[in-house]
Amino acid sequence: MRLSTLVKRIASREEIQLKPPVLIDIGASEKLNSIWEVIAPFSICIAFDADKREFDYIEKSDSVFKKQYVFNKIVVASTDKKTQPFYLTQNPYCSSLLKPDMESLKQFHYSGLFEIKEVLEMEVIELKSVLAQLNMNYVDWFKTDSQGTDLRLFRSLSQEIQDNALVLEFEPGFMDAYIGEDKIVDVLNYMEKKHFFLTNFTVKGALRLGKKAFDNIFKTAKMKKVGSHIHDKAPGWVEMMYMNKLDMETITAREFMLSWLFATLHNHHDIAFVYAEKALVKKDDVLFKDLKKYSENKLKNKIFTLKGFGRLLNIIIQKYTTGTIPQY
Repeated sequence: MRLSTLVKRIASREEIQLKPPVLIDIGASEKLNSIWEVIAPFSICIAFDADKREFDYIEKSDSVFKKQYVFNKIVVASTDKKTQPFYLTQNPYCSSLLKPDMESLKQFHYSGLFEIKEVLEMEVIELKSVLAQLNMNYVDWFKTDSQGTDLRLFRSLSQEIQDNALVLEFEPGFMDAYIGEDKIVDVLNYMEKKHFFLTNFTVKGALRLGKKAFDNIFKTAKMKKVGSHIHDKAPGWVEMMYMNKLDMETITAREFMLSWLFATLHNHHDIAFVYAEKALVKKDDVLFKDLKKYSENKLKNKIFTLKGFGRLLNIIIQKYTTGTIPQY
């Protein structure tokens, strides 16, 4: 059975029709999550970005979402002010409510991206106020790249909304890029107490080489681009994703089918398989049987994909060059 067919079956279910998936995208200037294109027609998207230089596209009238709400304001955890200073940096993707920590950043080759171009007083809005305004009392997918305030934004939601979210995406830092930012250790410590588990943890970074030295070594724009890509980087930040364990008694068929779909869209067929199995324990539904079968087939047939074959080939090469096989 094709995934597109299963998506249509999930989208047509009464549980989804009455309670569409709610997706929050904080820091949406670069691009909307491409995976959301599959679920957009039956989902509600709430997007935020305060840097207008890279945000025109989000205001298109022909949104692919069932509903889409756009807030061109700084979204904050809490405030008693109508405006706050917003730091526009040389690279718009580094702009933040928090002031860049240039003393710390000077150790890295890309510190120039964080140089402050302009400080604007911009309108702010509390995340919980937005949800109240839209009469939303749940969030299924929480995605944030707020440049330093990811955790505090998530924590500003009610405990019920936090606990019932299905997917969480954060991009906290290892290094001090902003003054007073939420760091990776803060996210890990907080989420350790929640019934979520990590599904993705991609470390990103920069050359631990000052901008002046970097510019002296790589003098042309082309060489700078090459130099920043070919060398190993020191960890700077991480793209991390959590999914809900779905181990609470209050979890319904809706949460299982959406979690299965979200895991499948991320090619986590192992996680999707377990979700389908859990769902079948609670409800003998033909849909969950088909979802489980789809995940099982994907797990079995991975070796016949280009990616699966590549991984198998790497294992064989390592076996014959080192005499060992990776134990994972």
